[in-house]
Amino acid sequence: MALSTYDMECLQKAKALIEKDLSRHFTISEIAAVSGIGATKLKQGFKEQFGYPIFDYLRRQRMQYAASLLIDTTKTIKQIAKATGFQYTSNFTTAFTSFHHISPDLYRKTIDKK
Repeated sequence: MALSTYDMECLQKAKALIEKDLSRHFTISEIAAVSGIGATKLKQGFKEQFGYPIFDYLRRQRMQYAASLLIDTTKTIKQIAKATGFQYTSNFTTAFTSFHHISPDLYRKTIDKK
């Protein structure tokens, strides 16, 4: 897909919007409207430019942020879940474990010992 300079600027806005508040749940329509690009071009262009579909990118960002919070803070798992957009700690734990192949609790304990 050929992307114009304007399209690229819009995709950067979309990426920045997602990264600004990882606890927030966006729809494609919201991201597109704020970024100034159509939903179809947003979805296709985002994957082309950043290597992941929008929601996969968001998930990766959330899980990386969660890992850094586990290492660098004393926040509880519940607080980290909320900071990364999860209403329920159990859903966060499942997502984290699926992504990192280790539970948040064990991740924190393993990193603390290194």
